[in-house]
Amino acid sequence: MIPFREYLERIRPAVNCRIEEAANGGGAIDPGVLPLLIGGKRMRAGLLLRIHAGLARTTVPTRQALDLACAVELAHAASLILDDMLDGDTVRRGAPSLHLTRGEGRAVLDAVGILALPYVLAAPYGAGYVTMLASAQQSMARGVAWEMLGGPELPAAELYDAIIARKTGCLFSLAAAWGAMAAGEEETVVAAFAGFGLSAGKAMQIADDIADLHAPAGESQSRPGSEALLLRCVSGSNGTRQALGRILERETDGAAARIADAGRQREPPEAWEPFGQVVRDIVGLTIAREMPGDATGFRVVCPGGLPQR
Repeated sequence: MIPFREYLERIRPAVNCRIEEAANGGGAIDPGVLPLLIGGKRMRAGLLLRIHAGLARTTVPTRQALDLACAVELAHAASLILDDMLDGDTVRRGAPSLHLTRGEGRAVLDAVGILALPYVLAAPYGAGYVTMLASAQQSMARGVAWEMLGGPELPAAELYDAIIARKTGCLFSLAAAWGAMAAGEEETVVAAFAGFGLSAGKAMQIADDIADLHAPAGESQSRPGSEALLLRCVSGSNGTRQALGRILERETDGAAARIADAGRQREPPEAWEPFGQVVRDIVGLTIAREMPGDATGFRVVCPGGLPQR
């Protein structure tokens, strides 16, 4: 398998083209929203398409796999609009946040309109896809609500895990499961990849929170949320940076181990084994977003060193 960073570059044009096509179909989306929809790294779509390619042994995604990848990205894009409003963030993907340029009321309506598109793309492939998408979006909303308003009475580490599993992990889990389903895999394989995707998404969120915590003063926009809860998880530890690194390493290694164990039940295993590195690549791409130059404390999850900005 080629490095995930390179794979994202390869699939991004097709994903963006299909999203633009879906957004423009019948005037579904205001053209002013399109720049937000065709930006981003496409890690969720890339994970789905990478799993599909590995299991189906193909280099060209089917129309179904591409539609599902775009559905996941559109669900993510809609959540970003609402997240920016809730967090008071002013910049998204290098441009002013949508609620600042279009107003909060219109941004809410834009988000609702975008939320319809994933269902338009997924519905032709069966009711099961619609049900899974709805469940993922409900989990995302619950995770953000727990983060902002308070969740169950749990120890900090358990609450943090519950929040990131819902607000981020569930959409990665959906992407991974859909990748296996689009490849025609059986339920046990789909379930294995769903669990793998959940861990991959949690690892990405931990990396994102660490990057926020280590951003230079004034560069991190978000108000305290999961980042503050993550700090509570390592309160009292000797060496906060090292403790954060261990949490990230544990989740990353857990994702790799989970998919490796599942792959041993299947022949040939070579279709499964490279996905552990995909998780490390996702973490590396995330944590390099705004970490300061000396990031050696986190090299343990990026054996080749952190990618350069």
